[in-house]
Amino acid sequence: MTLELIEPVKSILSDVEAATGKPLKFVEKDDMDSFAAVKIARRSMPAHIVFYRRQHDVIINHLVAHECGHILRMFGAAEEKRLIPAKSRDARAMLQEIEGDLNRISKIIPMKELVQVVGTWTNGLVMQLTSYPPDIMIEKWIYDDYPELRPYQLQSLERQNKQALKGISKNVKIVTPSKIYNSSNIMNYAFFNILGGYIKADLAKPYRNTPFSNKGKQLIKLTEKDYVNSYEGDISMIDKWAEFLGLSKWYDWVGFEDVPQDYLNSV
Repeated sequence: MTLELIEPVKSILSDVEAATGKPLKFVEKDDMDSFAAVKIARRSMPAHIVFYRRQHDVIINHLVAHECGHILRMFGAAEEKRLIPAKSRDARAMLQEIEGDLNRISKIIPMKELVQVVGTWTNGLVMQLTSYPPDIMIEKWIYDDYPELRPYQLQSLERQNKQALKGISKNVKIVTPSKIYNSSNIMNYAFFNILGGYIKADLAKPYRNTPFSNKGKQLIKLTEKDYVNSYEGDISMIDKWAEFLGLSKWYDWVGFEDVPQDYLNSV
């Protein structure tokens, strides 16, 4: 399927090239969990890479715009302040926080399989933690500045919400460490409440009568009170979310130019 984008998205692509001095290269990649992902160009890379699935729908317009939002926010900061999250250097401390639950879950999932799943859990939670705060600001930007994208934005967020709601089920709770289960759903509560209110869509309705509402409301208050709308503000807010959820030991900040050399080969 040919990638066809509407004019507002093409305008955003032009803004990215003007702001960064580098074009965007689109590459089909079907072995992704998401429908689109971006590799922001390091100094040594000639272009930003936008990966997308060959089979997609009109929502790709929103997804590409969103990924471009990340590029524009990063390049709005001085180079020395372009930090990205990386795996914690103190992985043992992180594992100690969920050790009791791992022992419990090992009675349900064989330890050999459980060891493989732990990385998926921890990486997924850190990705959620470090993505949601800037995602909120990017979605507000899209809604305010590109009204033509609102129908695609709503469809895209509804799809994301439907996927996130799978994490509330009792079956998931039984086989997930409580810290990961609770933190993820508290973040979902805050994320979909904030954005739902902003774009005038009731995205958070399924979360209202859940155990995550009290802490979710506190996280919303923290976010809306203190957010500085910039890349540095993103980093600060991520750290505040991490402190609130007790996840400060789960990641470290590294310079964007210091990411591994295989950065281009993974999504």
